[in-house]
Amino acid sequence: MRNGIVLAGTVILDIVHLIDRWPPEEQMARVERSVMGAGGPPFNAGAGLKKLGAKFPVSVLGVVGDDTYGDELLRQAVEQELDVSGIVRLADTTTSNTQVMTVRSTGRRTFFHNVGANAKLSEAHLSPKSGEARIFYLGSPGIAPAMDEGSGWLSILNQARAMGFTTALELVPVSSGDLGKLVRPLLPYTDIFVVNDSEAEITSGIPVESDGDLSVSACEKACRTLLTMGVGKLVAIHHPNGAFAMTTDGKTSVAGSVKVPANEIIGSVGAGDAFYAGMLYGIHEGWALDQSLALANAAAATSLHSPTTTASIRDATSCLDYANQNGLRTLAD
Repeated sequence: MRNGIVLAGTVILDIVHLIDRWPPEEQMARVERSVMGAGGPPFNAGAGLKKLGAKFPVSVLGVVGDDTYGDELLRQAVEQELDVSGIVRLADTTTSNTQVMTVRSTGRRTFFHNVGANAKLSEAHLSPKSGEARIFYLGSPGIAPAMDEGSGWLSILNQARAMGFTTALELVPVSSGDLGKLVRPLLPYTDIFVVNDSEAEITSGIPVESDGDLSVSACEKACRTLLTMGVGKLVAIHHPNGAFAMTTDGKTSVAGSVKVPANEIIGSVGAGDAFYAGMLYGIHEGWALDQSLALANAAAATSLHSPTTTASIRDATSCLDYANQNGLRTLAD
């Protein structure tokens, strides 16, 4: 029986700075705290799975440089008990890194990205090595030039499908025009597609936010559209106020987000990846859609307690307990 999740794509070292405000040009903001955290969608989702208590194998495919950033990223990956035997170190190359500026009072983030090693990321680095795992996750189009300029992303998903994997795709915030162009051709090769409200609009063409809130009716329309565009099994959309999911057999689930007290929020840099990790955990374990969505919401909530992507995520039971203690928001429609 197949078991485990392979996570392939752009691994990155995040250098997260908590700042007192976002300054106008030519002015200064104060850095209150800086933390290095291994990141990039594959690492974040993989580490999230381990934090949630995954007993199944979790492995990562990608590239890093031969620098101290690469040392730190791999050290943290091993600390999280991820299989990093598929991460390739490239000589004379800087590890991809992102300077994340997080305003403490709002949790809003701005990203300054050095593409580094991911400029050399190729199909050869990400191709599935065996067919023993159940899910093959790929992230993320838009920040790996060699992959973006060719058909590498599509080829990898096609290979994974041919090997019997359930495929999953995650995105990152890049130019909307570029992202839509890159992602739409990949949807017929993707079984699980979990996106935020902005990414849902870019790929489906349907706005799902109304007056700052998540519109359930718009989410239903967007999910149905994305399934029609080729997604094979499940689409889920997450937003700071809640989430919606739909499967190809017509099942739907909706839930408000966890009411996290403002004074507990340290950073939101990993919330989307934590949500995806919760969905993947539930899907791998054969949970019902409502259960998977509940864990995704709860994992995202506990991720807000740290400036890095995964440090504060709890085990699955503790995440769900935290959500139950704090309650959920009510969505407008």
